[in-house]
Amino acid sequence: MNKRRDVIPEHFNSAEEAGEFWDMHSADEYWTEMKEEEMEFDIQRRTFLVPVDARIYLLAKKKADAEHRTVEQLISTLLNRELAKT
Repeated sequence: MNKRRDVIPEHFNSAEEAGEFWDMHSADEYWTEMKEEEMEFDIQRRTFLVPVDARIYLLAKKKADAEHRTVEQLISTLLNRELAKT
């Protein structure tokens, strides 16, 4: 059985678009079309995930929305300010 496949786009407009394509397709179906690539990563910054109580998160989200910021930006600012006191 010869199953017809979608062509892999030359470029994706966003990570979300690429994700949607690969959510619907298996890399195994395109193995012969893929080429090996060399990549290097220079990670300059690390991010840590810290659990937060739902109530605190919702308060931070409300404040961040009012200030047109992300929750991550608000919490980082608050933590930096508080930790600078020590």
